[in-house]
Amino acid sequence: MIVVGAMLQFTVTQKLPCTLEGELCPALAALAARLRRTAERIVAGPRWKAKFVLLVLAFSLLRAFPNYNFLREAGNQATWRDAAIKVQDPTVDMGRRFPPASHEAKLNCRLTVPVVAHTLHLGRDGMLALFALCGVVTLYLTLDLSFRITQNRIAAAAVCLGVACVWPGVLAFHQLLGGFYDAVGLCLVLSAMWAPAPLAAIGLLAAAWTDERALLAGLLVMVYAGLRREPGRLIAIIAGGAAYGATRFWFSNVYSLHTPMEGVGPAIFLKEFHMAPLGIWTGLGGCWLIVTGGLWVLVARRRFAAGLAFGLALCAVIGTALMVEDVTRSMAYTLPAVFVALTALVETEPPAVIERLAAASALICALVPTYFTQSGNATWLLPAVFQAIRLALYPRLG
Repeated sequence: MIVVGAMLQFTVTQKLPCTLEGELCPALAALAARLRRTAERIVAGPRWKAKFVLLVLAFSLLRAFPNYNFLREAGNQATWRDAAIKVQDPTVDMGRRFPPASHEAKLNCRLTVPVVAHTLHLGRDGMLALFALCGVVTLYLTLDLSFRITQNRIAAAAVCLGVACVWPGVLAFHQLLGGFYDAVGLCLVLSAMWAPAPLAAIGLLAAAWTDERALLAGLLVMVYAGLRREPGRLIAIIAGGAAYGATRFWFSNVYSLHTPMEGVGPAIFLKEFHMAPLGIWTGLGGCWLIVTGGLWVLVARRRFAAGLAFGLALCAVIGTALMVEDVTRSMAYTLPAVFVALTALVETEPPAVIERLAAASALICALVPTYFTQSGNATWLLPAVFQAIRLALYPRLG
């Protein structure tokens, strides 16, 4: 817990205003000062980003470790066999082989990972390694983008820690079903925010071909580019979206492919309405504080056009997530909203305020267990100690 404590400083300043009598206030002030000095040492040095990402990754996996026993189950293995059909032949029509409402039938135009796997001859283990690599890169991009925006190492580290403790930061290690490529899609979306403007179009194009949800996340990237006053990136994102639309239209017509819409829509929202608040929360957890703060600043500064664009883009991702069975999985694509909000905050708020807001967000993310919602149910991602017990006992008891 020293990492959490060092990064968060209990969301107080180094010197607390101890005007009240008693022993607690001076003790808290001393503890806060000590924790801040520890945090500064952790993020010191020329290679602080790589060091911190590895540290955060270790902490994240300790509090939410993947259930690798799941890979032994027959149902799981069936999903990998089904997904391998698309790897062997990216042009095959999955809609003719599987029921329209199934996940497999919706893989027709999710080609980035199958093409990579086909080219590199990756099997299940190879793709899981690819997803894990994308997860590490996603955490690094989160840290680097946060630092690029805030120019504050502690604030950037707190944002990275918070993201590492919610679904977008851990999905690369927990998504063990075949045909689920969000680790790659989310990494490519962040790459479109991080890379030079000409490459942003390629990043979004590849992300959209990984999963259609990435196209909605591109709306948040557009707002980010607008707030950052990066017209080149904005044009690149628009070009990437247009290129995806054109290439998908061509591919679908040439190979007579379509994506069925069964299992998506208002009926699903009404059916799973009781899980909507938790589903939304699981997308960003405590990082919703940062997003709310960014929206508040835009409205308070009377930047209504920017605030409306941000709100509409966010609602588009959230609304789509609530109309599918796997709400949390879709909510992962709200991650760019954190960087949009940070961009809005740095224009008006002093570094100390942003640092405390990021610290409070990370504290909530670290302390509240990570959940995944799907089909009206919530699953707790177990800490490493409980998963170790499961791994040891399941072969004999399962």
